[in-house]
Amino acid sequence: MRTDPGVDRSSPGRGWAVAAVARGCALFIGGFTLAGVVGTLRRPHADLTVWWVAVPVVGRALEAVLLVFVAAALLGYALAPRMGPWRRGVTVGLVLAFAAVTVWNGVDFYLAWRDGQLHPGVPVPLSFVVAAALGFVAWAALRPPPRRLPAAVVLVVTAAVCVLVFPLAQVLFFGRSDYRRPADAVVVFGAQVHEDGRPSTSLKDRMATAVELHQQGLARYVVVSGAVGDSGYDEAEVMRDMAVAAGVPAERIVVDSAGVNTDATVADTAPIFDERGWTRVLAVSQFYHLPRVKLAYQRAGREVLTVPAGTSSPIPQTPTLVAREIPAFWLYYLRAVFR
Repeated sequence: MRTDPGVDRSSPGRGWAVAAVARGCALFIGGFTLAGVVGTLRRPHADLTVWWVAVPVVGRALEAVLLVFVAAALLGYALAPRMGPWRRGVTVGLVLAFAAVTVWNGVDFYLAWRDGQLHPGVPVPLSFVVAAALGFVAWAALRPPPRRLPAAVVLVVTAAVCVLVFPLAQVLFFGRSDYRRPADAVVVFGAQVHEDGRPSTSLKDRMATAVELHQQGLARYVVVSGAVGDSGYDEAEVMRDMAVAAGVPAERIVVDSAGVNTDATVADTAPIFDERGWTRVLAVSQFYHLPRVKLAYQRAGREVLTVPAGTSSPIPQTPTLVAREIPAFWLYYLRAVFR
């Protein structure tokens, strides 16, 4: 009886599960990497690959070439896992090389933390999680594929789980990290004002954080952006009054009353940066909102440093608001890539 030395005939159940998870991860990471390269090439002012990896030393063009090779290797393994020795060696080598790059990104995270350039909400960088995922894919790729390969539906479901988890990881790791440092201004995104004119907890927390940044000398100007909500109050005017009451000079406040949503606030405030010659701007909102804020500014050709608003009291709707950011993140990311 002939046997195929390139097929794993031991522990078929476990081998099938390992292949399913590894190929699903490879499919997601490969597709996400390729999308990031496309977006970065289409928008030279925005680095859309930085959401999972930052290649040190090499320039933008060489980074794009290297990432295309990594994406091709990952997608090739996901879609055609039966590989000869040469292809397997190249695939594993590329995946491990970029796992090493993400480890280096994690080291940079700790160096930046040490130097006070960020204050993380989670003491472990997302880069280490990505490195572990890439290491797992490389390990699985070294194993001969099982006789029974995962059905397409299992592969898609595994990748879909990654699609759901990745925005949550960005909210947890990136959204909760505080990148405050000296800047020209801080932009505060509007939130609900109640019918009696009282600001919501979210709005109070955002403004308290912005005022703190101003009082610490980290933001010379405070830009408040909102619109007239269901209560009939202009959020931006309420925010301005809150800032003045907290001691911010009125001449240091810029009011944008057309910020009906995240896109509108970014569209209204980005030109202000150019008009006033601001080169570094902070952006304040709740932690779950900040990845989308960052993406919106990247799409507009601006880079901002995000600062999560403090929490004066728990917001019961937080789980729902976090869940809402899953589709919102992908909407903003894909728009940044393709539009």
